[in-house]
Amino acid sequence: MGSIASQPRSRLFAVISGAALLLVLYIDLAHSNSILVKQATSSSSYFRAHYIQQQYKQETPVCRIQFVFTGTKYDYDKFPMLQSWLQYADPKCAIELVRANHAFVDELTPAERAMFDDSAYLPILQADFMKLLVLYYLGGLVTDLDVSPMKRFPDDWTGPNTALATCDVVLGSEVSCFTDECASGYVRKGQIQNWSMWARHRHSPFLGELIGFVVDKYKTFPVHDKDVAVQEVAGSGPITDFVNRYSGLDVPYYDAKTSKDSNATLASDYSKVFRMHKYGEEVCIVGTYYTGGPVGSQAGCRDSPEFCMLLHAFEGSWRHG
Repeated sequence: MGSIASQPRSRLFAVISGAALLLVLYIDLAHSNSILVKQATSSSSYFRAHYIQQQYKQETPVCRIQFVFTGTKYDYDKFPMLQSWLQYADPKCAIELVRANHAFVDELTPAERAMFDDSAYLPILQADFMKLLVLYYLGGLVTDLDVSPMKRFPDDWTGPNTALATCDVVLGSEVSCFTDECASGYVRKGQIQNWSMWARHRHSPFLGELIGFVVDKYKTFPVHDKDVAVQEVAGSGPITDFVNRYSGLDVPYYDAKTSKDSNATLASDYSKVFRMHKYGEEVCIVGTYYTGGPVGSQAGCRDSPEFCMLLHAFEGSWRHG
């Protein structure tokens, strides 16, 4: 009898609990700072950080070369470098011009899609953001049209016999500029370039968190400010800031030792590679001998042929009509 009598009380408790939960959800959703909405729309949510991390381990390496197009590109005739990729790239690698209507856009989280659509008011902002999205959702290499390869891709870039053989993500220092005086013409000391970036697999945890960082920062900018500092939105500024935060060190990435057995840093030896290990992947930041160039030079890393993977011609492929 006691068991039977307790059943109505159990059902009543369940009804009350359910009603209380619904009330809490209603109050939360009605609030401008809804925790539920924030969690659902955050690019760096629990789902991204944990579920994708497990999925990432099952991803197969991809070989893709991608050029991002948004808005109206200007003066196509000035960018003949595309044919050099046909010469240096492995024939098995896809080469693709990625526009804003690409199928991967349907995979974006609500927060990513909101920034993607909103940043279209200034095409260069959308282009910079799209580079990061392409890296995360498609993997492979994202590069600008005024960049040409200096070595066979990917064999002599990240192949088994290279210094980057174990890297899952590769970013590069833009210039050998690590002092306040030198950096006055840049957005950061030791800033990281975004004219050529590479990911071995889709769904890199590092890139997922970087995108979340960029999305969160975008929300702090004035709406549709055409005078916004371009590199501060989804370019070298936040990329460099995020790398320094992601490393977990108390010094900038370029002042950190590149190995346990050496005191060399990227600021002292441009041929070195700074490596970060987290979530089962290796993120590599290469010195300027690989993808950058000395201050005041327009020659890229041409003067370091042993290491140099690409040549950036600085012809302004980011400009739009």
